[in-house]
Amino acid sequence: MTICIYMIATKLYNKFRLPILNPALITTIAVIIILQLFHISYDTYMFGGQWIHELLGPSVVALAYPLYKHISLIMKHFKIIISCIMIGIIVNIISVSAFLFLAGFSKEITLSAIPKSITNAVAIEVANQIGGIPSLTVVFVMMAGFTGIIIGPYLFKWFNIKSDLARGMSFGNASHGIGTAKALEYGKATGSISTTGMILSAIFSSFLIPLMFILLF
Repeated sequence: MTICIYMIATKLYNKFRLPILNPALITTIAVIIILQLFHISYDTYMFGGQWIHELLGPSVVALAYPLYKHISLIMKHFKIIISCIMIGIIVNIISVSAFLFLAGFSKEITLSAIPKSITNAVAIEVANQIGGIPSLTVVFVMMAGFTGIIIGPYLFKWFNIKSDLARGMSFGNASHGIGTAKALEYGKATGSISTTGMILSAIFSSFLIPLMFILLF
């Protein structure tokens, strides 16, 4: 079911090329609707869908290939990449914390949302460290990923952003794996930079977020 929906969604996306029709987003929504309509539990779904989940690890590791192919480009702009990542992490923590605090959300929900721009595996561990709810963090991570791939292309168009470096860092730093998959549509160089952003963002966030948590909370 998942594969069939994804194939149909991919054809639809290739025809219209609208960010809102991203195959991963459409497939996720469609699967949720089907499970709800037919009262199928997530555990039952995963009994058949477990092998898709197991491919997540190899797919992330496979991103190392374009990273290797464009290592010279990455090393050339390494200082800029590091600066972007550090600024992105700090802005993310402060903006999310301020917005949710002003909106009246609880401390627990705020702490669950802070790791939203890191890849899932690391985000869950960070949420555990700072007192967030890991299952809720997963939701925020998915929201960050899908929001990035939908809004990102429009921002690039409106602000005339054509740089591989800018596009790649935007997707990798803000929308992790889902964003990196989108970045690859712009070319292998953009995908490589996005991969770098995603990896380094996860590494730095894993100790910067707990550190800033101690300072802010």
